[in-house]
Amino acid sequence: MNAHFFTAATLRFFVVFFFLVSTSRAQEAAPVIIIDPGHGGSKVAGALKSRSNSSPNNATTPGGLKEKDLTLEFSKILKEEILQLAGSSGKKVGVLMTREDDRNLDFVQRAAIANRPDTACVVSIHFNAGGGKSALGSLALIAAENRNPSYDLDHRYGKALAEACSRGVRQFIPESRSRGVITDGHLHGGLGSNFFFQMLRHKRLREVPKCFLEVEFIDNPRVEEKLLKGDRAARFRAIAKEVAGELMKWVE
Repeated sequence: MNAHFFTAATLRFFVVFFFLVSTSRAQEAAPVIIIDPGHGGSKVAGALKSRSNSSPNNATTPGGLKEKDLTLEFSKILKEEILQLAGSSGKKVGVLMTREDDRNLDFVQRAAIANRPDTACVVSIHFNAGGGKSALGSLALIAAENRNPSYDLDHRYGKALAEACSRGVRQFIPESRSRGVITDGHLHGGLGSNFFFQMLRHKRLREVPKCFLEVEFIDNPRVEEKLLKGDRAARFRAIAKEVAGELMKWVE
C-alpha cells in the first residue's frame, strides 16, 4: 500500500514538474522577426527552373550605389532598432537576418531560414527603381490573392509597414508618400515572386505576415541626394525606427 502511494505521488510530482518547466520555457520563448536583406553577392543564386533564383542586384543609383549594399546596411540598422525598442519596453523579441554579409542566398535557402516555429513575421528589404526618374514613395509587395491563403493578413501588414517607412522617408523628402500595397501578379509572366513561391511551400510560413518593403526609388536623383548621400546611416536609422515600431506591433 505504501509503495503504491509513493509511486503515485512521485508520478504526480513529475507530471506537475514537467508541466511547470514546459510552461516556463514557453513563456521565455521569444517571437522572432525575420529580416531578409534583398539580393547580395556577385552572381545569381539558385535556378530559374526550380524557381529558386535570386539576382545579385537590381536597382542602382545614378551615382552607382547598389541596392544589394543598401538593403544590407538598412537591415542591420533595422535589427538594432528593433532590439533597442524591445529592450526599452521589456519585451522578449528575437531578430534573425537571412544574410549578414555580401552573399546571395537562393530563395529556397531564405525560406528555410525563415521557416521557424517562433517566426512572428517576415520582411524582405528592397529599394525600388524603374518608375521614372521622378518616382517617389515607399511600398509593400505581397503574394497575389489567388495563391496566398493569408492575403488579407499580408495586405494589412504590408500597408502598415509601407506607411511607417514613408513616415521616416518624409523626414528627408517631404513630398514622398506611401504607395501602399501591390501584389506580385505581374512578375514572371503571372507566376509571381519566386521568393513568395518558396515561402508558401512551408505550412508554417503561410500563416505569418510577410512582404517585400521597397524603401524608396533609388534611381531618382533626388532620393540619392536627400537620402543616400552624407550621413546615410543617420537617415536610415530615422526610417528604421519607424519601421521597427510598426514591426513590434506584430509580435504582441
